Amino acid sequence: MSDAFDLDTWVHEARREPFRFTLADNEFALTPAGELDKGLLKAVNLDSPSALDIESLLKAGLGDQWAEFDSLPVPLAALGELFRRWQRHEGATLGELVASADS
Repeated sequence: MSDAFDLDTWVHEARREPFRFTLADNEFALTPAGELDKGLLKAVNLDSPSALDIESLLKAGLGDQWAEFDSLPVPLAALGELFRRWQRHEGATLGELVASADS
């Protein structure tokens, strides 16, 4: 038997439930932040996200639902609250999630 760490098993076991929310009578589901592609690390500042970083993360989290979500009017303060609640759902800030699942 191999002593190699099985990352595929870890990914499968670490999956969490999507964060569900409604807006304008539509239900949306944000992918668990820990499941987003590592390519986001190059695109956004996870330690201190800007408004554009938050938009990029929400776009990635919503995936195919982004176009529908983006077509709806949403106050900026509401986007910030959505982002905070998504982080709380994950149990950590996005920067903490990326740093280490064991820290």
